[in-house]
Parts: sequence; C-alpha cells; structure tokens
Amino acid sequence: MWSGRHRAEGESGGSQARVRTSAMGLLGGCCKFSVAIGIVPLSVIVAVFLETPTILELDAASLEASSSSSTEAAAAGEQSSGSTSGEFGKADAEGFGGGGMFDRIAFVYDSTNKWMSLGLDQFWRKTLVQECLKLEKGDRVLDLATGTADVSLLVGGRLRDLGADTSAGPVVMGLDPSGEMLRRGVAKVEGQGLDGMVRLVKGDAQDLTSVRGIDAAGVLTEPMDGVAAGSIDKISMSFGIRNVPDRAKAFREMKRVLRKQDTSRVCILEFSLPDGEKFLSKVAKTFITKVVPFIGKIATMNSGSKEYEYLERSILKFPKPRDFAAQMTREGLRATSITSFAFGAVHLYAASPV
Repeated sequence: MWSGRHRAEGESGGSQARVRTSAMGLLGGCCKFSVAIGIVPLSVIVAVFLETPTILELDAASLEASSSSSTEAAAAGEQSSGSTSGEFGKADAEGFGGGGMFDRIAFVYDSTNKWMSLGLDQFWRKTLVQECLKLEKGDRVLDLATGTADVSLLVGGRLRDLGADTSAGPVVMGLDPSGEMLRRGVAKVEGQGLDGMVRLVKGDAQDLTSVRGIDAAGVLTEPMDGVAAGSIDKISMSFGIRNVPDRAKAFREMKRVLRKQDTSRVCILEFSLPDGEKFLSKVAKTFITKVVPFIGKIATMNSGSKEYEYLERSILKFPKPRDFAAQMTREGLRATSITSFAFGAVHLYAASPV
C-alpha cells in the first residue's frame, strides 16, 4: 500500500518536473525570440543614428539628362492616365495636402514627426539651416511650409546669434496654408522670445504676392502685400513641397522673390521612397509604407488615419531625387547638390537662382 502510493507520488512528481522543465524551456525560447525580434529594429535605429549622410554634387550634364527623362515620363503618364497627381509637378488632387488637412492633424503634428523620424527630424532641419542655407548677418529668409515654425525658429535663433538687424522688422518670414499649425507656431516663436525676429503668415507657396498675419489665438489679419520680387536672400522648405498642387509654379515664385546674387540659396528637405537594394534601404521603405500610416492612426485615435495615409501616398508618388532636382533646374533654380539621409528616405536639395 505504502510502496504503491510512493510510486504514484514519484511518477506524479516526475511529470510535474517535466512540465516545469518544458515550461522553462518554452519561456526561455520565447524570451530569446523576443530579444531577437527586438534586436532587429534596435539595430536599424542605431544604424540610422550612426549613418553618414551622402552628398551628390550635380553638374549641368546630369541634370539635363534627368530633365529629359522626367519630362518624357511625365508626358507619358499624363497621356495614359489623365491624372493631375503625377510624379512630376502635381500633388494629390483628392482634397488632401492643403491647409485644411493640416488643420485637422495639427494637434499631433510635432509629436508624430518625432516618432516617425525616430527623433531625427530636428537633426535634418539643423543640417538644412547650418550647412545648406549658409546664413549671413544681413540675410532675409523665407521659410515655406513652416508648419509649427521649427525651421523658422532655427533660422531666427541663428540670425540673432549673428547680430541681425531687426530695426525695420522681422527678418524671417514663415509661411504656411494651415492656420492651426501657424497658431501653434506663433506660440513657440513667442515662447523663445523670437517674435521680433520671426513673423509667421498664412499664405500659398504658389502665389506669394498676398499673405495674412496671424496671432497665437489663430486670429487672422486682412490680406496684405506679400513677398516682393528680389527681396529674399535664402529660402527654406521642409517636408512641404510634395503637398504643393503645382510645384513648378512654386519654384517660379521662389525664383521671383530671390535676389539674383551668388549667395542666394534655396534649400528643400523632403521625403522620398528609398529604391536601394541594401537591407536598411528596404527597411526604410517598409517603415514609410507601413509604419507611418499606423503611427498616424494611433496618434490621432483614428481621426487622422486618412490624412496620414495621404502622407504615405504623397511620398510614394514623389519624384526620384535626380528627377526632382532636374525639375527645380527647369524652373530657374539650379540644383547643385543632393544630400541623402536615412538610407534614401530623406533628401536635402540645394539650389541657386539661375
């Protein structure tokens, strides 16, 4: 009796031990699997942070070749589809991309930018300001698609350090079609004590002849004269040109307002779809097409999911870097270099008036 019970208990104990061993093995395997999954995105993030941006210097011959191919592709696309949202000059025509769309997502715009760029968006903007614009003490700067004024603030801070003269008024104008974005931007400008250096206005990059002032409460002034011809030394634009309905028209306006001098510069920062075959280029492509809309959906609690889906589509439709540089050159802004970040997901275009 005793021995039978002892054997039963022994067998039961052995079964429990085997279960515990199996469970520990399964748990260990899950932990190793989780660590393995975690290492991949972590390694990608580290690689992006350690990446050295690549700079492509452009010459007239390469731009002419790109210009011819992009013009032919645009013509073929228009004939075959009749669409006004083609890759070579027209933004999405479905009601997205304008000021109204950005009004709807303004409340999460700054935070989602940081998530979507892994916190590198400010580094890219600082590179634009510090290495591309090449600011000088007497410069007057126009920041198009200023949004919540991140670049305008960087430019204003730098010009303040250089001792810019603001006796005749602010020397930096940040322009955007979204009143909600601008309202938040005005508060940031005032918070940094740059309201004497930076002025934000509501307007259209395709027609800079008329603008409206705005305050931190979002109250707009009556329309007033905009940017005069030959009155601007440097122009910046960050992540906005792909949302302009007619890019060629915007380029012509930039050329009109720029001073015709050797130091005049146009610096445009924009996303594009990586086309490299390297693993990290493919990861960056997947991030744009899958993660960006997901983050937008979560950040806006689904209220802005369509807007962030549009942003993904606008990146997919954006021209290849050389083609975009060629388009700038065709409209009188000679592209001189393209700096590539994030394994081809972001590019900084430098140009001068022809």
